[in-house]
Amino acid sequence: QRRRHEEWVAQIVDAMSDMPVVFDPVTGSPSQVISTLLRKLSAYTRQDRVRRFKIGITNDPHRRFSQAYSGDFDEMIVLYETSSLDFVSTLEADLVEHNWDLTENIVGGGGGAIGEPPYFLYVVLRY
Repeated sequence: QRRRHEEWVAQIVDAMSDMPVVFDPVTGSPSQVISTLLRKLSAYTRQDRVRRFKIGITNDPHRRFSQAYSGDFDEMIVLYETSSLDFVSTLEADLVEHNWDLTENIVGGGGGAIGEPPYFLYVVLRY
């Protein structure tokens, strides 16, 4: 039974490593990182490269991508990591507002409860 459990864990680890979630996070307060995040988001979402994108927050990027985006988007880029829900929510709202005409976000952030920290700000991309 232990061997079967180890095989199951190995399969999950393999599957997660194949998932298109890329970690490229910065850390710090919103005022320290907003300009960096705007530049990074702009680079990842260039119109000649990306057909559509959406910005969000989660405490589990792999689960969020597999449950919410895997059929509609090709990749998730984790842009920011923090233990502060206020920080991540502020940055999400700022990035959505700055990209309102381009992003597929329906609201300016705050789509619901996301659990315990750490929190991640991400962008999902469709090429």
